[in-house]
Amino acid sequence: MAYFLIYLQKKLKRPFVYVVRKRALGDVLWIEPVVRQLAATNKKVIVYTKYPDLFLNYPLSNVVFKSKIGFFEKLLWKAESFLKASLFVIDLEMASEKNPRIHFLHAYQQKAGLPMVMEYPKLYLSKEESKPAATSQRKYVLLHLESLTDKNYRKVYGVNWEDITKNLESKGFLIVQIGKESLNIPGTIHVKTSIREMISLINKSSFFIGIDSGPSHIASALGIPSLIFFGAVNPDLRHFRNLFKGYFLQQYCEYAGCYHETISVSGPSCRLVGDGGIPKCSLHTTEYVLRYIDLLIQEYAII
Repeated sequence: MAYFLIYLQKKLKRPFVYVVRKRALGDVLWIEPVVRQLAATNKKVIVYTKYPDLFLNYPLSNVVFKSKIGFFEKLLWKAESFLKASLFVIDLEMASEKNPRIHFLHAYQQKAGLPMVMEYPKLYLSKEESKPAATSQRKYVLLHLESLTDKNYRKVYGVNWEDITKNLESKGFLIVQIGKESLNIPGTIHVKTSIREMISLINKSSFFIGIDSGPSHIASALGIPSLIFFGAVNPDLRHFRNLFKGYFLQQYCEYAGCYHETISVSGPSCRLVGDGGIPKCSLHTTEYVLRYIDLLIQEYAII
């Protein structure tokens, strides 16, 4: 039965297809190329996610984003899960987590039976969101260092952020810190935003500095020059280096990329220091970050 359903899926243009990827923010953003591919070959695409606001202003009329799934859809989802088929429901939950050694866009495309492509997700801005910053406003750098995981290799250690802030101020930049909680870095302005406010704020920034996170993927998708900190995660399985604007900041470790050696949601423990120490891959210096700030400004003529 499952093989028959897969055969039908390839031969028929479906009247509708459901795509499911509920969270996290960056993971959900990366389903966008998959949605576009499916919209080209299906009459209607219904996307179920906790972050439909990511996709406001979407230009394809046959694509709908929903935050709740109905009773009929749940039955269909369970039936296809039981039959191990994806005729009308493409369940991308755990697609990348179960296939961690390839780029997570490619994991999605593989699960959906689609060609693998190398491209960033597209975000569609309203006129207000895309409006250039007023000439009277100071240029600013966006900073996001808040980690929503307790894994030590998904954090940044060793950097004196007050010194970074002073350096950026001397270059004429304001430093705007985003996240749920302020990290109390002197000289920064902390703001809480909605998803759309964050997208607009990132889009109007001079450049982005932050950890591997949802905001960093939004910055990359918008083409904002970025410095992104990586620990145990291999940046080449999260970005496309030839399309990325900026630099990946990551220190040497003999177990580099160990995050991708475990099939799980949370990832492994550091092999060298466990869960409580400071991993080598995440331990930086202030001088190292300042050097890459200068390189970024020079490379992308940020003035």
